[in-house]
Amino acid sequence: MTDTSTYTHLCRAGHSLILEKLAPGGVILVPDAVNVEIERGRVMQSGIPRVSDVSWAELAVLTDDEVWTQLQVKAEMGGGVTAHIGECAVIACAQHRGLTALIDDRAAVVQADLRGVPSHDTLWLVVEAYKSLFDRDREQAARVVDDLLATGMYLPITSGKSLFSWAYEEGILP
Repeated sequence: MTDTSTYTHLCRAGHSLILEKLAPGGVILVPDAVNVEIERGRVMQSGIPRVSDVSWAELAVLTDDEVWTQLQVKAEMGGGVTAHIGECAVIACAQHRGLTALIDDRAAVVQADLRGVPSHDTLWLVVEAYKSLFDRDREQAARVVDDLLATGMYLPITSGKSLFSWAYEEGILP
């Protein structure tokens, strides 16, 4: 279950294969609210495919219970009318469907944790790709981070070279 930033930045950086290959069953779910944000991003940025145009992503329409949970999460997160709608949808869907949420927003991670929803961020995906897709090639993983930074993505590190020290500090790598 992915949020907008993970989907759009990995696609814009040319690394959507990470999403495809690491998604359980080869398919990642995209809540309808996130799809709206992705479509808005497609107007402003190149390299972002429609969810319906890729075989590895599938649109998820929220159930009534999921919408209710989305609204509860939104109330906790606050912000403007449309702020955090995608993250809230991801958390709600992941909670009700027993899935993992891919979210980068720290406030959203807090909300996921409060609801017992497992979550990972984009850098976690890059580290997983390093371990399982890149044959532990540090340079390839560092390039992905640099490519993400080149898209303007906010990350808690400033270069691909700092990925590994960050991952060790965060306990993602042993």
